[in-house]
Amino acid sequence: MNPLAAEYPTWVAYAHLTADLPPPPIRDPAQPLVSIVVPSLNQGRYIGETLNSILTQDYPNLEIWVIDGGSSDETPKVLRAFAGDERVQLVVGNDAGQADAINRGWARARGSVLAWLNSDDTYLPGAIATQVAALQAHPAAVAVYADARYTDAQGQPLYTIAARPYHPLALLRLLIPMQPTVFLRRTAVGLTGPLDVRMRYALDTAYWVRLAQLGPFQPTSTVVATYRLHAASKTVTQFAGFYREWLQIAEQSFTVMPELSPARREVLADIYAAMTNLEARNGSLRTALRYAAYTLTLAGWRPRLAKTPLVLLDRWLGSDLAERAGSWWGRQTRR
Repeated sequence: MNPLAAEYPTWVAYAHLTADLPPPPIRDPAQPLVSIVVPSLNQGRYIGETLNSILTQDYPNLEIWVIDGGSSDETPKVLRAFAGDERVQLVVGNDAGQADAINRGWARARGSVLAWLNSDDTYLPGAIATQVAALQAHPAAVAVYADARYTDAQGQPLYTIAARPYHPLALLRLLIPMQPTVFLRRTAVGLTGPLDVRMRYALDTAYWVRLAQLGPFQPTSTVVATYRLHAASKTVTQFAGFYREWLQIAEQSFTVMPELSPARREVLADIYAAMTNLEARNGSLRTALRYAAYTLTLAGWRPRLAKTPLVLLDRWLGSDLAERAGSWWGRQTRR
């Protein structure tokens, strides 16, 4: 089994990382090897749960690359508890951010199925077997994705996000997929090349758009992963960075895939509507109104704006009506 970066020319920049790797553990030769990267930096509070959620899966062939950027919290102590498991390989050192950490792990991957799981998220029981089976059942798909469950900082369930039907425009509209649920075919990752290390926030969306040029994604209707919301997560605290990259990805995509260009105004409007709701949730009403005006100017009324009053009500009542409504709507649109 060759490391990915030793096999595909698109990965040549990472080929120096592939020498003298320990053999991956194969417990059932009839099943493919799955390589999972866990990018890590100062998530010691959560990373033990993340790794346990992988290691307790009912899937026989796993290699796990933990790429730690030099954590200064309790992460090193937590990771030492996993040192005796042959499935876990730990790499510690400086990297150029989350995308580079994932690249450094995938470069070493020998599996025919690849994934990454952030160090504050988890897989639910049966997740890996479910997604491997989905890839095997849909040979034209470059990747599979599924339902995900948002949790709070303590891991308590909040609401479920349904895996809506696939379309390239759904990628640009940020409707799909939930990153922790995505499992990718090795050949597609090899041909697509590394993640863009210039992306700091929407690096997953940028990669899905590139990958989609090779083939479709296949949804499954099973809840396979959790996505943790906590005070230190980028999703919760760093909206502006996401906004810039979302818009950049969309505009670049219309250049690369001109067949999608007729939907440009509607897609940008949907992104601005998402930004409206995030700013409303954060209490920045003036900014939310500005983004709502952009939405209406670009494409008129968009369904996402129906969520805005609920977001404001949630902020006032301390409820989660908007997210529950979004979860319900996702299930309806999947039918």
